[in-house]
Amino acid sequence: MKMQRTTPMKQIFLYTSLAVMALAVTTTGAAPEPCYGTVQLSSQSNFQVRQAGRQTFVEFDFTGLHDICLEDHSVVTGIVEGHLVQRTSENGDLGLRFDEVLSYGGGTLGYRGEASLTRGNWQSHVVTVGTGTGPLTGIHGQGTFEFTGPASFADLIYYVYTP
Repeated sequence: MKMQRTTPMKQIFLYTSLAVMALAVTTTGAAPEPCYGTVQLSSQSNFQVRQAGRQTFVEFDFTGLHDICLEDHSVVTGIVEGHLVQRTSENGDLGLRFDEVLSYGGGTLGYRGEASLTRGNWQSHVVTVGTGTGPLTGIHGQGTFEFTGPASFADLIYYVYTP
């Protein structure tokens, strides 16, 4: 069995996410509902690359499309805008983090994610940030994501809907 090390920041991020989901579940009594979706980046801007020792950092702003499941069980596609930072080590290990805002139907919902690839072991986590606005108000979620192409991801996010 592979032992996985987590940094204190990752632990804080995970525990905070779990606490938010637990609060949402206890408030509504509803179980999280799984939502399978995709993210397709359509444009990148403010592209920067820098070397720091044996690591390469790439960061850029992006726009694209992101699926989200609504409380009525419909799956809709929103427009996302965000920022991504990726660190790649000489040995191929990778770390990335992103912040994005999804817009749909006049409302917005924030997401924050991070992932790592260490010795072939992929770990990822994504969580909604804030309470959302408009038709996205009260949507809370957390889950995982993986690359499906150079500018696309598949995700599985468990959502809870609060009034």
